[in-house]
Amino acid sequence: MGAESLKPGDKVELSDGALAEVTAVLGIGGVPIRIIDSPFGSDQPGSDKIADPDEIFGVFIDDAMSEVRAL
Repeated sequence: MGAESLKPGDKVELSDGALAEVTAVLGIGGVPIRIIDSPFGSDQPGSDKIADPDEIFGVFIDDAMSEVRAL
């Protein structure tokens, strides 16, 4: 499973510990995401950015966001 399998609405964990929601499918520049929480990074919750697929650590497999499956 890789970044190309992500779909809008998926919740992901980034390599810096931030939690984000995928807002669109993988594009040429990366994966469009919206930051949910960023306890260690500089991104503000609610901000949109394009994440490099290598930044995405894993995707949450449950609604409670307690289990992550690595990409």
